[in-house]
This record gives sequence, C-alpha cells and structure tokens, in this order.
Amino acid sequence: MKEKLWIMAAATLLTLSLSSCGEKLLTPEQVEAEIAKGVEAGKPKIEQEENAKCDAEFEARVTAEFERLKAEHEAQQTIQ
Repeated sequence: MKEKLWIMAAATLLTLSLSSCGEKLLTPEQVEAEIAKGVEAGKPKIEQEENAKCDAEFEARVTAEFERLKAEHEAQQTIQ
C-alpha cells in the first residue's frame, strides 16, 4: 500500500516539476525507472519503521502477558 502511494506521489511530482519548468518530459520508461529508484531508496527506511513498530507491539504484548501472569501468580499466593 505504501509503495503504491510512493509511486503515485513520485510520478505526480516528477511530472509536475518537469512540465512546469518547460523541460523535456521523460519517456514512460524513464519515469518508471526514476520511480523505481526512488522506491528502492525509500524501502530501507520504510522497512526500518515497520520493524520498529512491530518490535514495539511485540514488546507491549509480551509485557502485558508477563504482567497478567505475574498478577495471577500473586493472586494465587495470597489465596494460599
């Protein structure tokens, strides 16, 4: 999904910037090549952000489960 948004944004910006400056427009193949370069350059950052988000969510789930088990254990200790 994010990749499609990047491609659309890059294509729009590239087209607008080239046409508004009066420069020669790129061929569709050149535009696709430029977009592909931009997407490839942006992939590591997106992957890093997604991995950090995933790690944070995992950490939160593990911590919540640990706290639940800890509370359950303490509750059992007070009953005995």
